Amino acid sequence: MGAIDSAAPDGPDGAVDGELVRTIEAVEEGDFLVINDDTRTWEVTDVVDRAIEDSTDDCQSKRVCRLSSRYAVFGLELVEYLDCHEATLHVLETNDELEANRTYAVDDVQVLDQQVPWVVVGNGSTYHFPDPHAAAYGEAEPACGVEDADNSFRITRISAVYPAYSGCRNCLRQAKPIELQPVHCPKCNKAICHGMFQEVELAAVDGLSITCPRERCDFDGVVELDLER
Repeated sequence: MGAIDSAAPDGPDGAVDGELVRTIEAVEEGDFLVINDDTRTWEVTDVVDRAIEDSTDDCQSKRVCRLSSRYAVFGLELVEYLDCHEATLHVLETNDELEANRTYAVDDVQVLDQQVPWVVVGNGSTYHFPDPHAAAYGEAEPACGVEDADNSFRITRISAVYPAYSGCRNCLRQAKPIELQPVHCPKCNKAICHGMFQEVELAAVDGLSITCPRERCDFDGVVELDLER
């Protein structure tokens, strides 16, 4: 992350684009974020919105999200001006003296998807995304590869544990689940499959090769997939 010495300058030079503004405006307490493609995964522990009614202040409103990681607390601030928005990241608490009291420009915020239909849980209060290869054989193993000394992992529905359990940060960051809409045979319209992609680069996926199992259908080819990119 590139540090800046003070708050972003007023006006278009410090402005962020509309997509980033909408992303930050939609952030809620309990979300997990990756900012500027940094290695840390942040949990949003508080969100405060405040209108600015001072006529001498060019700022119209502020939204501040309090972010926590294992060893630091940062503040993600979105400031609205008359003709633009600015986003900055403020270091509130840290064990790294080099980043203490720093302010960073924000150019990317990713909200991690926390829910998939089925998750893996053990004896603790954390749920994991299932390893798809293990799940194909009916085995319960976390996608992040963490081991359980008691061998107590089991697969359960997300609705049984969320929001009481918190998601594993490594799973949330690495798995990047993408929902696969139901796939049908283009010739006879038979339902073929549906589900989730995990740990897949969307740019590398254009279609799904299928052989229709219906006895009187001879389709054998590629079905285009409409994945959200």
